[in-house]
Amino acid sequence: MRKRFDTALESLSSEKERLSGILLAVSGGVDSMAMLSLAASSPLAGRIGAAHMNFSMRGAESDGDEALVRDWCAERGIPLFVKRVDTAAYAREHGVSIEMAARELRYAWFEELLGNEGFGCVAVAHNRNDSAETLILNLLRGTGLRGISGIRPRNGKVIRPMLGFSRSEIEDYARGNGVPFRTDSTNLESEYSRNRIRNEVFPEFEKINPSFLRSLSADMARFAEAGDFLARKLAEEEPLFVRRTALECGALLEIDSAALASDPFRALRLFTLLEPYGFNSAQLEQLEAVIDGSAGKIFSVPGYRLVSGSGKWSLYEDVSDPSDLASRVSVTVIPRPEGFNPANPPAGTLYADASKLTFPLTFRSWQEGDSFRPLGMKGFRKVSDFFNDLKLDIEQKRRQIIVTTEDPTGAEQIVCIANRRLDDRFKVTEATDRIAVISMAE
Repeated sequence: MRKRFDTALESLSSEKERLSGILLAVSGGVDSMAMLSLAASSPLAGRIGAAHMNFSMRGAESDGDEALVRDWCAERGIPLFVKRVDTAAYAREHGVSIEMAARELRYAWFEELLGNEGFGCVAVAHNRNDSAETLILNLLRGTGLRGISGIRPRNGKVIRPMLGFSRSEIEDYARGNGVPFRTDSTNLESEYSRNRIRNEVFPEFEKINPSFLRSLSADMARFAEAGDFLARKLAEEEPLFVRRTALECGALLEIDSAALASDPFRALRLFTLLEPYGFNSAQLEQLEAVIDGSAGKIFSVPGYRLVSGSGKWSLYEDVSDPSDLASRVSVTVIPRPEGFNPANPPAGTLYADASKLTFPLTFRSWQEGDSFRPLGMKGFRKVSDFFNDLKLDIEQKRRQIIVTTEDPTGAEQIVCIANRRLDDRFKVTEATDRIAVISMAE
């Protein structure tokens, strides 16, 4: 087992990372204590340190876990970092499950330790059983190839050198080598889905196939390889269907709805593009059915909005109060420079006659009924018609900033549609001596 561990450690980390140091996440359970023991005696490990987070979830039992890790590390001179957190309070504050709260807390702390203490990577003791449990959970929830690939051996700075071992192998190693460990009593209960799979489902699988863990591990390795190949292929073909650069109003991506509607693999492409943002299978099925439909349709998930426009679907981060975007407009008044030409402003900038404006200017969102006199035109035009001419989608309209001033009677007048068009009434003429430079702030 030591040789297999060293082989995994060498394949998952670089020599530079091992010399900088490996931070071992140690809970006090059998998996992490066995990993700590193996790393402490490995000629490859170089500098090591241990990190133990006390989640304050099991009272004296949690404190006992911490005490075990402290004593074991102290006896061997292994640097130990300990942090106590209120997991339940974090879960309530952030509206997440206890399991998700614990995950977010520990990985945020690991990242902090890597930066502050100079470790090259962090080792987590997930094993073959954990990966198989993750596979089953993902299948039950609905997933793609990424989800049925199990737990990845390496993800960023996180390595998992114990993935090649089953839980029974790890327990045998710990008992055979006198490695102390603690058993989390909640693991024996089936309240959580993962525990139910571990305690009730897997024993049934073992009756059908005593080597089911090995079979699932081989399957997951093939799924991971297929997933990596497919991801590369989809990325190569993405420009045919998707744009991610030079997009308006902060869009994260634009989908060419006509191109995608005629693609036989559109369901797969939509899943690959949008599942990472939180869109579920039901939403993606509905989207596929209307992908080449009319403008104005919206699909929302927490934090994101997918909006249909003219021949495209655009994904945006959700802005609950688009009026806040007014802070993105900069207005500066300058004397008219010699030889000034108002006809060629820089991109994102409009020039107005400052003497015709009443300061401070007002910034707001577009409202139904708004009208203005676009630069170069004699008559008024509805802002909504102007937007339609530009083929803006509903989210772009919602985010658009309208700059207004007051006339001598106090009535509101639109000065410009920021970043797009000035009202002709406020244009710079030969008589203009002060220029209002209206631009999108950096």
